[in-house]
Amino acid sequence: MGEIKSGEKTRVLVVGATGYLGKRIVRAFLAEGHVTYVLQRPEIGLDIEKVQLLLSFKKLGARLVEASFSDHQSLVSAVKLVDVVVSTMSGVHFRSHNILVQLKLVEAIKEAGNVKRFLPSEFGMDPSRMGHALPPGRETFDQKMEVRQAIEAAGIPYTYVVGACFAAYFTGNLSQMETLLPPKKRS
Repeated sequence: MGEIKSGEKTRVLVVGATGYLGKRIVRAFLAEGHVTYVLQRPEIGLDIEKVQLLLSFKKLGARLVEASFSDHQSLVSAVKLVDVVVSTMSGVHFRSHNILVQLKLVEAIKEAGNVKRFLPSEFGMDPSRMGHALPPGRETFDQKMEVRQAIEAAGIPYTYVVGACFAAYFTGNLSQMETLLPPKKRS
């Protein structure tokens, strides 16, 4: 697996492109002129907002590639198209919690053998420093560590992006992880 030279335009696959971070990352790669592939999962079905977002990416120049986490060969085929894979799958409990699904992506990257860099869905607190965390957050950190261990065991070149937490996730519920809305009772 070769090196990526500084300033070189790369072929990038974004997994989780219709999510909170994914859509921003896709637009940034396109703005920088990188050949950008977006994983289009048939499981999204007729989610009109996601379909419209995917079509908007296509208009901007992204290439949609269909693959499913339930079809290993389709993932391998998608990964073989690119140099870099960026996963932005949700790790938020009150939305779709997909951290461990990345293990299937790790298997596909290992089999393809061509990926020069993998950025798993980290984008938050460093899970290696969160051994003291309480549930339900602890589950996410433990799962991220499981994915990290699989990446490292597979010998895949990786970058972990840990930029602390995203305040937007916590403002609606005033940091009370079990609920989406702020409390209505007064103490």
